[in-house]
Amino acid sequence: MALFARISSPTTPTKFQKCIGLGFLWPTTLSKSTKIDSIDSLTNEIVMRNSQKFESLKASLKATHTYGSTSFTQGLSAVAKGVLNETDTIKTPDLGLDIRTLSKPQLDNLLLATMEIKNKLDFLYLIRQCIQWRKLPSDETLIESLKYLSFIGETELIGKLDEACKQENSKVVSTYVGLAPFKSMSNWRNGQSEKAIKILMDGYESNKTEAGKRMLRTAFKVISEETLSSKSEAVLVTLMKNAVKIYDQHKDIFGLACIWRNCFVSDWFSDQKSAEGLFNKYTELQQFIAKKAPIICSSFLRQHKTDAVHRLIELFLKIEDSNSCAICLGQLFDYQYLRHDLRACAEIVRSCKELDITLTADQNEKFLALFLNQPVMKPKKPRPHKFEYKF
Repeated sequence: MALFARISSPTTPTKFQKCIGLGFLWPTTLSKSTKIDSIDSLTNEIVMRNSQKFESLKASLKATHTYGSTSFTQGLSAVAKGVLNETDTIKTPDLGLDIRTLSKPQLDNLLLATMEIKNKLDFLYLIRQCIQWRKLPSDETLIESLKYLSFIGETELIGKLDEACKQENSKVVSTYVGLAPFKSMSNWRNGQSEKAIKILMDGYESNKTEAGKRMLRTAFKVISEETLSSKSEAVLVTLMKNAVKIYDQHKDIFGLACIWRNCFVSDWFSDQKSAEGLFNKYTELQQFIAKKAPIICSSFLRQHKTDAVHRLIELFLKIEDSNSCAICLGQLFDYQYLRHDLRACAEIVRSCKELDITLTADQNEKFLALFLNQPVMKPKKPRPHKFEYKF
């Protein structure tokens, strides 16, 4: 079929760039303190300051702009100096802030506020006090802090927090297997790939909780994505071996699925062949991919990788999975329809007919409207009649 014509020769090699999901590495929202006092006011001030600076600067510049270029420059200098002085006041440890006087909600708010505005200096100051005085924030804030520390590569501080957590009998250490996911990501950020993978594997061996398993999987996902984007063949081979080991020993297909997806969507022919080999070898991987077919196909189309969708359909044809084929063909049709590509839509309709796959009534209406160069009106109810096309 024309739709599924394979490209047998390698494509022009280009590095596949992908943005790293910072959901694993970045905090979300601020928790609310149960008390309103000077510390809470300071927290709110820190958070609000980041958004207020631009408005203050804009208003000052607008006021000085009418007095000529000399006044404009002086005004800019004055505003900049004021902002710097204000920032220095917030960032200096001379505030006399001792976290031993804070309640846990207050400590949570301060830590989350500094992460929210990416105030690394204040954040590290607070974390060092937490370690020094063995005063830990809530488990939720502690986890967000560990994510941030791993993102900025503070391996030493994560190790010290690990010791503090053990002394305070924090369940975070046991839940996240000695903070293995965070230690692994921190080492990865610092370029210690072998050590990062070893820590990750040790974590898999020791893990006994679902929360720990999810965080280890997330770390593995990030590492595999960045490995493929940087085209590090040696690290990819190591990751592949360890993903196979995880599957053999723990029956966890997730690691192999991560590598398969990143290899499959790569623009490099060698990566695509590696993905095909994994798919052919592991039945459980085939089942996992088929189960995730709607999500996988949708993500490919969001990246405008229609070739990857064509190859995905071919894989499903090999294992005679007509349901997954229908899902991918339906999504591909909608994608091409939105681009008013009549030829592509006609190829999809023809392929559906050959495979005995039925498009929805709405999609049939869309195709006819596209064929007649008319706008589509979505039917309120599915049409009872069956469409037949002659090609």
